[in-house]
Amino acid sequence: MQTRPLDLDLLKPERYPALHFDEDAWLWFEGACVDFGIAMPEKIRSTLEVLYSHLVGVNEWLNLTRLTTPSEYLKFHVFDSLTACSLIAEITDPGDLCVDLGSGGGYPGLPFAIWLPDRRWRLVDSRGRKVAFLSEAVRLTPCRNIRAQAFRGREAASAAPDLAGACSLVVARAVGRAAKLLEEAAPLLDLGGALVLLKGPSYEREERDEAQNACEELGFDMVSEDTVSLDEEDPGRFIVVFAKTGEGQLAPRARRRKRR
Repeated sequence: MQTRPLDLDLLKPERYPALHFDEDAWLWFEGACVDFGIAMPEKIRSTLEVLYSHLVGVNEWLNLTRLTTPSEYLKFHVFDSLTACSLIAEITDPGDLCVDLGSGGGYPGLPFAIWLPDRRWRLVDSRGRKVAFLSEAVRLTPCRNIRAQAFRGREAASAAPDLAGACSLVVARAVGRAAKLLEEAAPLLDLGGALVLLKGPSYEREERDEAQNACEELGFDMVSEDTVSLDEEDPGRFIVVFAKTGEGQLAPRARRRKRR
């Protein structure tokens, strides 16, 4: 069946009504950020409300997310992304090329571009329609060096030669198995660069061993594995860091994260 052409005008943020967070959802989000030591940028509520309004509006006809209430959005899209923000601030520097691989609806890439706007962010997805959405969404962030691109990580040399082997960070959340993401990230990362995975509770049981076995073949070392909970009632989630070494030796940046 032939896919209907995409009406790019339907992706414009101004097409959709402004939505606002209810106070309970916002107060939960503020408190969660305080507990994690996450500073709140200026005018952050209005910025997130604009992104939320755009996401919910486009989601009515383009499948971007199942989580659309204010509380779900703030907890499972924004805050879940930000649990890795301090780590990413530590292992990258201003001006570094950073890729959100399999970005989908834009998370974690959009929050990182808001909290760390001095990095060069690339939101990458293989699906052209989602990249068309992301190309509009990135304009709603304060980051001036951000764009969306359509390709798979393994295609970087031909599809995005400016990114191939030049990225300091690849981050991926809620997309693909860890071993496969190592394979997709390898063509993008410079030696010493880091792959940061935000994984759900099943990672330990279903993906960890496979990922560790893939490291040697793909030129990575597993550097750290931390667990976080979004609130007291939630199961632990995993933030896993791999360093691209090429020879199995930890890169200087990543070594700072290695547990003793």
